Amino acid sequence: MLAALEWDPGFRGLLVVAVGVAVLGGGTYLVLATNTGARLGFLLSLTGLAGWMMIMGLVWAMYGIGYQGRAATWQVEEVNYGNLAQAGSVEARSVPPRDDLPEARDLIEGNEALEQQYPDDPTRREPQLGDLISTDPSVADDIPERDGWALLAAGDRQTGEAVAAASAYLVDERALYTSTSEFVVLDAWSKGGKPDRDGESLVDRAAFKASRLVTWPLGHPTNRVVVRIQRVISREQRAGQPPPTPEADPDEPVTSVIMVRDLGSRRQPAVFITLFSGIVFAVCCNSLHRRDKLVAQARADAGG
Repeated sequence: MLAALEWDPGFRGLLVVAVGVAVLGGGTYLVLATNTGARLGFLLSLTGLAGWMMIMGLVWAMYGIGYQGRAATWQVEEVNYGNLAQAGSVEARSVPPRDDLPEARDLIEGNEALEQQYPDDPTRREPQLGDLISTDPSVADDIPERDGWALLAAGDRQTGEAVAAASAYLVDERALYTSTSEFVVLDAWSKGGKPDRDGESLVDRAAFKASRLVTWPLGHPTNRVVVRIQRVISREQRAGQPPPTPEADPDEPVTSVIMVRDLGSRRQPAVFITLFSGIVFAVCCNSLHRRDKLVAQARADAGG
């Protein structure tokens, strides 16, 4: 039996939880039952447990901790090849084409910080516009926006999550590439989503969330991201030499991965726990209140 418990951590975890519930919950009920009776002791124990679960679920729901549901992810809507103007997603058709964007090397010239970070060295990877924004955010002013689409910096957290999701889809699910080394990320564009509210107080955040419930769009506005990649020039790697610098092949079509943000259900289990525990707590409190009234009436009749 002991060897089986050591070998199967899943069963061992269930047994530990069951023993903990039996000791803590059962111990509390045993103390109350010996002082107030079996039925009243059970009602008091259940009321206290429901109230504690309601408070704990409320804290979980506020901070997104504890028992959680599905995490937020990027869901691929479409993969476009060559021309985004012919994409099935109407929103993605307005992403600025590559030909309308300035060259990264033209923006580097005359900018001392960028020249130091990205020297004209053929042995190094040629920077993209997102790399420049990460180094100097003012570069974003020189990049045109269209219909709400904004170019993301390469170091942005949203960029990292979107690129990782797009790469996993192309390599693992669609098997269009054998590895991420076969393509380079050209840029990533974002549209929609919640505005950045860093630096605001808790009251301002609460007021903003409340206003979202009565204004359009209700709740969270849709957030889309378009990640554009291109296959690299195939080069033979020589033994004893570092891998060749990845360079996008201009003869290959640009592949655009169109994704939409799925917010998941991270706080949903905590909200359900809070509601269910609150209902049980209210019912138990009402039962205790009605019992107290009956006891008070019986004592008054006996005294009369």
